[in-house]
Amino acid sequence: MDRNSKTTELSRRTFLATTSAALVGAAWGGLVPQTGAAKRHPTRGGTLHYGAGGDVSGLDAHTHNQGHVSHPTSVMYTGLTDLDAQGNIVPGLAESWEPSKDLSAWVFRLRKGVLFHNGREVDAEAVKLNLERIKDPKIGGDWERGAIANVDSVEVLDKYTVRIKAVLPAVSLPSNLMHYPTRMMAPDAFATAAEHPIGTGPFKFVSWIRNTEARLVRFENYWETDAEGHNLPYLDTIIGKIKREASVRLTALRTGQVQFINTMGQADITRFKETQGDKYHLWEWHGGGSFVVFNWRRGPFQDKRLRLAAAHAIDRNAIHHAVYYGHGAMTDQPYPKGNPWHLEGIRSLEYDPERARALLKEARAVGTEVKILCNANAVIGRETAQVVQDQWSSVGFKVAVDPLDTVPWRQARTEGTYPAAIQGNSFRYDPDDFFGRNLHSKSDYATVLSGWQNARYDQLVEEAKRTLDPARRKALYTEAWNIANVELPFFYLHEVTNTSAAVKALRGYQPGSEGALAYRGGGLRAAYIEA
Repeated sequence: MDRNSKTTELSRRTFLATTSAALVGAAWGGLVPQTGAAKRHPTRGGTLHYGAGGDVSGLDAHTHNQGHVSHPTSVMYTGLTDLDAQGNIVPGLAESWEPSKDLSAWVFRLRKGVLFHNGREVDAEAVKLNLERIKDPKIGGDWERGAIANVDSVEVLDKYTVRIKAVLPAVSLPSNLMHYPTRMMAPDAFATAAEHPIGTGPFKFVSWIRNTEARLVRFENYWETDAEGHNLPYLDTIIGKIKREASVRLTALRTGQVQFINTMGQADITRFKETQGDKYHLWEWHGGGSFVVFNWRRGPFQDKRLRLAAAHAIDRNAIHHAVYYGHGAMTDQPYPKGNPWHLEGIRSLEYDPERARALLKEARAVGTEVKILCNANAVIGRETAQVVQDQWSSVGFKVAVDPLDTVPWRQARTEGTYPAAIQGNSFRYDPDDFFGRNLHSKSDYATVLSGWQNARYDQLVEEAKRTLDPARRKALYTEAWNIANVELPFFYLHEVTNTSAAVKALRGYQPGSEGALAYRGGGLRAAYIEA
């Protein structure tokens, strides 16, 4: 079987999906879109009005996250690697890659003739400049730097070939270079990225009004094609209309103001399916999870007894019904049941309010003031914070919730001025992208979450990075996660599932694995409006 066939047949339904897809990239031509759009002879042109539940905090994609399951601007970008519909890591700007025998360095061979939106070719020097800019602590956001923390250096071998050396040998490096969150931008436009970003994706920037609208148009020189050799994308224009409140977003869909919404409010899902489900396309997808972060750098939760008390005071079942309306599942870990990376043998603290009260009395900490930080624009996070506030107050803490807009929320998180925070994670396509990026002591992102450090945890995650056998990796992550469940930098709460909806006239669209708006051969790259 040739390399192309091996890559094509990989599936996340097997343990080998994550490891094997990461090890060897293959040169792919046009793919058959997963949606079957090519078979329907898609209509080219048209405008999609997209009702988005959130907006980016800024346009510079190296500084501000462009959430690939939510933000309209995310479709302006691609990375060295991409996703397929099942969530496998597949070729993107790089048509192939291979590691050294010890996984300490990776050679990526770029696809020739790919252009940035300003006409500059994507070459090895551009890749090097992008990765170096993201790693610059004065520019790269915490999340973005954390994604490539294991990139030590980038060497240009020739115009279309780069060698990326790792800090630690790692099988996960290709997943770190996917367009979420390692986005490639035109180096000659870095200086104006905050006003007019230049990416490589299927759509290019026109305008943006914060928290109101993002307008994008088709990139006429986008390299990807459908099965018949026609250039993607089909749509001429995407107008992202920011509608943070779920009820407003749903009303906009029902009244024709928008044709597509990527998330529906948890409270609305069941009734909408029952009363309107036959009139719209509906898709349900796993989007990640939510957890409490305890600050280890300063504040009351430096005392383990208080962390234990706070964890024992949390009733996940109450959160399940009050916040999620019974959708998704209560969980003590980032990967849901049925996923290859779901861990067995996890030991997590159970709801025990009496034990929580006893611990507070033992620590002479009844009445301790605690402020819970949350992002005011994330409805699930805000509502979860309110439930946790009630539960902690009931056992003896004195609790306030501090909902902040995205920019001050990021600043407060970075400065570490909060005792606790409600945090979410999107789906991570390789487990190191969660266990390493969120909790390894050398991760830039981990330092702005809990600030926790544990040498044994670090050793386990580092060994898992360089382990090819998925079963062995799972065993290492299980031991590591059980350490976290004892030390409590995090306390995991709930799976996040989402439901997308669109008018019947939107054809060719299917959200990618875990809700990606765009992926290889599909999503908004293959969507069209039926004439």
